Amino acid sequence: MKWLHDRELPNSVELKRSVLPKPDGFSGSSFETDISNIRITGDARFIETAAGLLKPLLDLENDETRLEINLQRTKVRDTKQYTGNYALYLSVAERGGEGLHG
Repeated sequence: MKWLHDRELPNSVELKRSVLPKPDGFSGSSFETDISNIRITGDARFIETAAGLLKPLLDLENDETRLEINLQRTKVRDTKQYTGNYALYLSVAERGGEGLHG
């Protein structure tokens, strides 16, 4: 709790500067890499509220990088039935050689 309490709320510039994008052509797990990934799980109200904190990352959608966003309903592993919860995954990836105009 002390660690979290000691964190400052970053401004949008600080947040964007802290992101390390996924290299173009990267595949596989990014778990053991420096690549920045965000995963948020919970009910719809929580997901929508927490996602608002990530809006500054929209500026990283440009000629060099793109946002990868995946929002999906969660399922119970055993029964494969949907729960009332959601999972939001967000990462930034380097664009391939041609960028937005290719």
